[in-house]
Amino acid sequence: MGYKTLYLQNTGKILEMGDLKKPIGKVFGVPFDSTSSYRVGSKFAPHTIRSAFNNIEIFSKTFNVDLEEAYIEDLGDMAVSHDVRATADRVFNLWRELLEEKVPICMLGGEHSISYVSVSALPEDVGVVIFDAHLDLRDELDGSDFTHATYLRRLLERVDRHRFLHLGSRAACKQEWEYAESKGLNILAADNFPQDASRIPFFNDHKRLYFSIDVDVFDPAYAPGVGNPEPAGISPKDFLVFLKNLGRRDLIGFDIVEVCPPYDNGNTSVLAAKLMMELFCSTLA
Repeated sequence: MGYKTLYLQNTGKILEMGDLKKPIGKVFGVPFDSTSSYRVGSKFAPHTIRSAFNNIEIFSKTFNVDLEEAYIEDLGDMAVSHDVRATADRVFNLWRELLEEKVPICMLGGEHSISYVSVSALPEDVGVVIFDAHLDLRDELDGSDFTHATYLRRLLERVDRHRFLHLGSRAACKQEWEYAESKGLNILAADNFPQDASRIPFFNDHKRLYFSIDVDVFDPAYAPGVGNPEPAGISPKDFLVFLKNLGRRDLIGFDIVEVCPPYDNGNTSVLAAKLMMELFCSTLA
C-alpha cells in the first residue's frame, strides 16, 4: 500500500479530460494553515483553486497548448494533522513516492511551511525558484522554529544555497535581510524582477527546476486574498513574460501557496488556477 492510499482523501477534484491513461501531471492539495500568523484560512484554498480551474479557459495562448486535450490526475487532498511536523512527514513521504512517477507535480496549499517538505524531497540537482514577497528567514515565530515564516531558514541550514533563486521579495525584518546577505542567497527583489529569465546564470546551472509560488508575490491589486499581503508586488503579466522567456525547461514540480479564500473576492483563486494552468502548459510547449 502506497502513501497515496494512506494519506490522500477523495475530495472535490478538477475535471478529467484527455487520455485518462496518460496523465501529463498530477495535483494534490495540502489544506494546512496551523502556523499562519496573520490571516488564517489558506486551508480552504485547494478547493477554491480547483473550482476556479474548472471555470476558466485552459488553452494557453502564451505556449499554444490546450489542456482540454490533456489529462491532469487530481489525487485529492492530504489528510493533515494540526501538528506541523506530523503533516510534514506525510507530505514528504508522498512527494518521494510521486517523484518516482516522472511527471510534473503540483501541490496546492495551504501555507508556505509545506514547501520545506517538498523541497527536502527533491533530488539534489534540482534548482528551486521561490516567488515570494517575504524572505521567510526568521529563526522563530511565536516561539516556534518551524512555521511559514521560518521554512526557508530551516532549508538553508541543510541545503546548498546555490540551489535557490528568490524572486519578488520586498518585505522582511532587518535580521532576515542580514541573514540572507551572510548566506549569499541569490535574490532579485520585486523592483528588479527579471523579464528575460534566460539571462540569469542560475538557469544555466540548473536544468531541472522546482517552483515555489507564494501568491503574495503579486501585488494585492491582483491577489487580495492572501495570508500576508504586501504592496508593490509584481503583476501576472510580469510572471507570464518571465515564464515565456525562460523557455522549455524540465519543471519537475511546483507549489502554489498562501491563497486565503476568506479574504478573497475570488480573483486570487482564479489567478492561482491560471498559474497552475500556464505552468502545466509550459511543460508541454
